[in-house]
Amino acid sequence: MSAVVAERWYRVFLRAFPSRHRAEYGAEILGTLMNDAPRRPSPRETAGLVTAGLTARAREAAGRPVPWWADGLHLGLLVIALANLSYNVSDRVSPGWLAVSAALVVALLRGWAPAVLPLALVVALSTGRVMLFGIGAASWSPLLGPAYHNWVSLIPYGALAGGAVVLAARRSRDLRVRPWWWLAIPALALVLAWAPGGWRYGEVWQAVKMGTEGVVLLAGIAATAVARSPRWALAAALYVLPGVVSALTYPPMSARYIAYWLTLTALLLTMAVTARRPAAGSEGAGT
Repeated sequence: MSAVVAERWYRVFLRAFPSRHRAEYGAEILGTLMNDAPRRPSPRETAGLVTAGLTARAREAAGRPVPWWADGLHLGLLVIALANLSYNVSDRVSPGWLAVSAALVVALLRGWAPAVLPLALVVALSTGRVMLFGIGAASWSPLLGPAYHNWVSLIPYGALAGGAVVLAARRSRDLRVRPWWWLAIPALALVLAWAPGGWRYGEVWQAVKMGTEGVVLLAGIAATAVARSPRWALAAALYVLPGVVSALTYPPMSARYIAYWLTLTALLLTMAVTARRPAAGSEGAGT
């Protein structure tokens, strides 16, 4: 493998660092990596590069002027919107409703709170129209998305609408711009929805969903351990707790799904406990 390919390889993973950090230290980091492995990328160095980059991102996030609760709320709403878009992709809803769901995700990714509010309200009202206006509302328009028929399933959408109101009420433009790689989640749902072999909502679909949730929650635990900020625990709670309420209201019939919700709850609790623990070495800082 040539040095050019190795350099390109490291440049890809260098993007794990925040843009400001890359601009200031990127050339130095790349030079060190190329001196150590000039022709063949090292898996160990690549893993270290990604780990250091994500650590730097966690510290940068915690150091921003936006309040931790607003940042955590923003991230939690993004995760709910991504789940909504992924389900709509899997359900093969109308292109118009898919566009509304995608626009909500983009507005959250860019931190556009004024644009998030109307889109979140439209999604929440459309999803809850049967419970709000009666069974006849289910057939109002083919342009609308799926409608849920119980209040428990609407908890995430209530959180989405309420959170959007809170972010818009702040009247501040300090929300973070989130990276585009979050779109890999609905993109993966699109692949599974249209892949041959009937993967939509099948065993493979469920396994990928559970795996994605586990990876994201573990990343949240790692970020919390670095920054000791509760923002990631708040975001995780907005996603996990509605599902826990649904599982308690309508208990799953299989042991696998019971274990699934217990695992998500344990990861959430681990994140919350980690956020409250002082960083290593800080206990004796004042002595």
